[in-house]
Amino acid sequence: MLVLFACKNPEPIPPKGDYEGGYIVINEGQFQHDNASISFISEDFSSVEDSVFYKVNNELLGDVAQSQFFNNDKAYFVMNNSHRVVITNRWTMKKIGLITSRIHSPRYMEKISNRFAVISNWGEIYDANWQDVNDDFLAWVNLDNDVVTDTLHIATGPDKMLFIGGKLYVLIPGVMTLNNKIAIVDPFNRHIMRYMEVGDVPAAIVSDGNEKIWIACKGKEAWTGNETGGKLIQIDPVTDDIIFRMDLNTTQHPYFLNHKNNYLYLLVQHKLYKFSVNSPAVDASTEILDLSNSVITPYGMAIIEDKLFITDAGNFMEPGKVYVFDLETMQQIAIVRAGYLPREIAPNF
Repeated sequence: MLVLFACKNPEPIPPKGDYEGGYIVINEGQFQHDNASISFISEDFSSVEDSVFYKVNNELLGDVAQSQFFNNDKAYFVMNNSHRVVITNRWTMKKIGLITSRIHSPRYMEKISNRFAVISNWGEIYDANWQDVNDDFLAWVNLDNDVVTDTLHIATGPDKMLFIGGKLYVLIPGVMTLNNKIAIVDPFNRHIMRYMEVGDVPAAIVSDGNEKIWIACKGKEAWTGNETGGKLIQIDPVTDDIIFRMDLNTTQHPYFLNHKNNYLYLLVQHKLYKFSVNSPAVDASTEILDLSNSVITPYGMAIIEDKLFITDAGNFMEPGKVYVFDLETMQQIAIVRAGYLPREIAPNF
């Protein structure tokens, strides 16, 4: 007896939306011009679509797109000067909600559990005399319904955050008056455990494969009239002790910091340095890329899989660009146009 079996090819999985399988770029836009936008870059960098939020929703995104945050099928776009967070379906970019209550001048979002995230807020940025207003705070958002459930007053200028070891580490670079510390927060009991001085203008924070924290402090730049060099700080989150400190030259100001495979990538002005977490050094031996002849104003940096992304705000008056490099060879792969002041780039896979 001969029995024949027919094999049926599996049905292809349809895409979740027009914006699955590429990169999302948030373009900060020019202050008070309401021209913040979202660009979508294809995975092979062959095409880019501008203003996708406007095209899908027929409304403007807002004023000053500060950061983006993803949770499951949702994308959250933190709009600093519009005092709101715009929520979309991440695959279709269709608007599905807003967070406007109990936030003001929001900056960044950090997830602390399956149910909650925290938003850093500057509050009123300055008063009539251009002085800081002491009303900065953190806001807890229930991710089930996108409602702010609680707030906590914090020192002036909370910014990027990192959740690790059950604690929330909040950079405090300041606003009108520059600062030099971080806040360590118990995000579950919602109180500040302590403040810690790290270096002038902490700008970036990451964790490494050894569960240690690294902070790049920008230092005060020359325009302040009191220039100080940047610093690289390592913190043990178990004890919250500083276990490594590296002082850079007075004129060296690190902007961005990333981690990949036990290496740190530190962008100091236009020069990129790569070094092991076990032997950090910022010198000629660790410099791997000089952007001086290509990028005008580095405005963001990301490592996604085997690629390095640098965003360029240019002269701030015209649309910017995104530069893409092979992470291993540092060979340039692509230059892609973006909107005004491209800031963050993230995968949408």
